[in-house]
Amino acid sequence: MAGKPKDVGPNVDRRRFLTLAGLGIGWAGLGASLGGTAVGAFKYMAPSVTYEPPTRFKIGKPSDYGIGVDNRLKKERQIWVVRDDVGLYVMVAICRHLGCTPNWFVGQQRFRCPCHGSIYDIAGNVRGGPAPRALWRAAVSLDSVDGQVVVDFTQRQDPDPKGTVDGLMVDEKMRRVKPFFLEL
Repeated sequence: MAGKPKDVGPNVDRRRFLTLAGLGIGWAGLGASLGGTAVGAFKYMAPSVTYEPPTRFKIGKPSDYGIGVDNRLKKERQIWVVRDDVGLYVMVAICRHLGCTPNWFVGQQRFRCPCHGSIYDIAGNVRGGPAPRALWRAAVSLDSVDGQVVVDFTQRQDPDPKGTVDGLMVDEKMRRVKPFFLEL
């Protein structure tokens, strides 16, 4: 019987081809699962680091801010710096309804949430819309070394508002307390 040698040349029969292909796929799957395990083990051993902005930061000297609302740190630090004739406070630029970022409208003297319509006055009181609470105020202090304003974003003032015909209001005397108000 004259037959073809099994492993000679390009004339590999179908059974041999499928066997070789199956073995190749099997070895590739084993290699991929071992590689995935190795990557998982490496990630487990490597430190998990989150790169978040600091929660305590300096924003400059009080003299850098004029009377009214200053928008320059809204994007970078998510705050507004508000100064009046008595002192300075920092409001957190997060809507208390669903966490959107309101915008300050100078002509209306109002913060307005573009997503759901909450409206806040310059003190952070709710003047309209679905927001259930007044805007937060962050803790502020003066650095004793260089005189800059230090903001502590994690320490927030969250007083209970009272429902009135004008909206949900908080007595300003209650809000002008240390560390949430910096008397100048």
